[in-house]
Parts: sequence; C-alpha cells; structure tokens
Amino acid sequence: MISDNNFRIYREAAAVMEANNVPYVVGGGIAVMAFGRLRDTKDIDFYILADHQDLALHHLANAGYEVDHMRDVGWLAKAFKEGLTIDFILENVGGLQTDQETLSRGTRRMIGKYEFTIMSPEDLIIRKIMAMRSDRNDWFDCISVLSRSYMYFDWDYYYRLAKRVNLERALSFLLYVRSDREHVVPVPDDVIIRMSKSLPCHK
Repeated sequence: MISDNNFRIYREAAAVMEANNVPYVVGGGIAVMAFGRLRDTKDIDFYILADHQDLALHHLANAGYEVDHMRDVGWLAKAFKEGLTIDFILENVGGLQTDQETLSRGTRRMIGKYEFTIMSPEDLIIRKIMAMRSDRNDWFDCISVLSRSYMYFDWDYYYRLAKRVNLERALSFLLYVRSDREHVVPVPDDVIIRMSKSLPCHK
C-alpha cells in the first residue's frame, strides 16, 4: 500500500489545482484503489485538459514542486516533490484525449482519509484496457472496477469511448469478463450484440 506521506503529497497537489480552478480527474492505480482494489502504484495520474497544462504546472511550481513540461512528448507532463512523481496525462494510448466530458463525469471519492475527484469507471476501464501489456495487471484492475460499478455503469458512454479508440479490444475485455467464473459480473447481452454488430467485419 502507498504510505500516508505519499497520499499527503498527492492530496496537496490536488488542493493546489482545486484552489486555482484547474479541473482534473484522477485515473490510473489511485483511481483503481478508489473503487476498492488495494494495490501499489508508483505515482498519481491527474487527467487535465491540454489547455490547462501550463496553468497546472505554474501553480505547482509556486507551491514548491519541481515541474517538467516535457514539450517533446506532447501527451504527458510531470511534477515532483519529496521523491514522488505526479503525472499530468493529456492523451492516452489510442489517441483518447482528456476532454470536458472526461472531467464532468468525475466523482468525489475517499481513499482512506484523503478525498480526490476520481475518473468515471467507464473512462478508467477504457484507458486501462488500452494500456494493457503482458507485464501489467490492467485487465484485472478493470474487472475489479467493473465489479464495483456495474450497478450504475453507463454502457452507452463505454460504447462511445470504445468506438473512438479500439472497439475490438473493448469488446474482447467484456467477453473475457463474461467468461471469468472467478468474478461474476453481469455484462448485458444487448451491449455485446451492439458492439459485435459494430465491428468492421459486420459492415
């Protein structure tokens, strides 16, 4: 588990942005923890609009953080304090950008005694299944998130996000969930049918 000191620094960074009207949602491993899966993570991922990158880093620099705009990368910026890394993510694998809808769907959640605005489960799952590699546990993170959010999960929004990045991968994740007897999560039949019919081979 992440130490209390780490969360203190992360929460401080969030407070700086909130005080200066820089909207954000937290994704990545911290967001997974907010949905109940206990895991380690090496940093915190703040998702912000590309237009707010300079503003966020400016205010964090004034608050004593080291910052790196990473101009040569384009989709990522970083801040540092007491050996901890804070990532600002503007765009994910597949070209999925942080936009106003990403931000507006965030909800306030407690992780221990610290409160953050956390990315919606639909946004979190799509981004993590796109980032999945053989050395990561992204899909199991996503199963954990879905198992705790399926009661209010917005399947139409998930479908719209999937169409923007990779419909086949988004569908394959749901098929995996349905076949995983260890985690019985009810994925609606009509969602599977709708996504299957939208695949290029069905057009």
